[in-house]
Amino acid sequence: MMIARTAAKHGAVIATGVRCQTIIKEGKRVVGASVKVNETNEVINVKAKTTVMAAGVWTDPLYDVMGLKPGYRVRMSKGVHIVLPKSAIKSESGIILKTPVSVLFIIPWGNRWIVGTTDTDFVDDRNEPLANADDVQYIIDQANRVLDPKIKVEDVLGVFAGLRPLVSTTPDSPTTKLSREHVVDRPAPGFVSIAGGKYTTYRVMAQDAVDVAVSDLRRIVPESCTATLPIVGADGYQVLKNKVETLAEEYRLSNETVTHLLERYGSLIEDIFELIIEDPQLRTPISSQALNIKAEIVYAATHEGARSVDDVISRRTRLSFELGDHGASIAQEVGSLIAPVLGWSASDQKKSVNLYLDQISREVAALKAVKPKAKSKVS
Repeated sequence: MMIARTAAKHGAVIATGVRCQTIIKEGKRVVGASVKVNETNEVINVKAKTTVMAAGVWTDPLYDVMGLKPGYRVRMSKGVHIVLPKSAIKSESGIILKTPVSVLFIIPWGNRWIVGTTDTDFVDDRNEPLANADDVQYIIDQANRVLDPKIKVEDVLGVFAGLRPLVSTTPDSPTTKLSREHVVDRPAPGFVSIAGGKYTTYRVMAQDAVDVAVSDLRRIVPESCTATLPIVGADGYQVLKNKVETLAEEYRLSNETVTHLLERYGSLIEDIFELIIEDPQLRTPISSQALNIKAEIVYAATHEGARSVDDVISRRTRLSFELGDHGASIAQEVGSLIAPVLGWSASDQKKSVNLYLDQISREVAALKAVKPKAKSKVS
């Protein structure tokens, strides 16, 4: 999201809640894409001299409806992490552990730990890659090989899962054996796709894809500058970090809360302060279990393109896996805070809240299915 906002700062137009239906062709040349607005079902034709598809695990189904022949196929690999309180693991640093099939990371993250990940073939609904009991148990078992005291299912605050889009030419290979490198493909004039790779290499991926895409512009373009371009919020961050106590006093926040906001928004923290000035009630926490304040909830809708309760809790604040109840206790208030920004009616708000609660009920069911291992009896 911050990458998208950086692009917007430099002239890009960003649309959230929009789904690509197919491409638009003139003869063999691709001249744009047909997209559908999820909320209204309006279909918009977007014309472009060159179109880039970076669709991750949706690459194959999009290729199928486009009628183009890809130079690769994408295999879906599910990765699951669990979130634990800081007290669950007695360590001063992170741990990297080799497992029989992959690598496990035990990472300190604020006042919590993130432990993962799994790497398993995934063939279910790519729209909802839920963790299951086996995923959680595997992570706990592997971590407990080196931890003392051992972590327990009861320690788990949250679970989250995602899908890796791995490039594959051999359909029978296990996902653990597939390359994490990215591939750029140009199956038709005016169209470029990219798949594979990792978040940690996104700048190289972007440069490689755009370098291929600009060939369709038929003019000289400057070299990519992504390697030296700071993400929005980076400029001035260090200066503000040195002023935590001053900022906390000025805006009547704790030092810990200001530090949290700086780590999350960088120099864009000024936007949060503006919301607090307009409505001092927004400085209060959204939950007693987290440092997030209500201004962040409003900000998700005003500045970060959030269009639903799920967007805010799962994809802007990450409270879905930081809070022990997956954010169920704050869903109603989140809906109330963003409803005026999004122009919602009471029924719109209720629908968004209920959709989120329905989703997390399925996630909670997966976690509850993990049974603690019974202690062996001594005869």
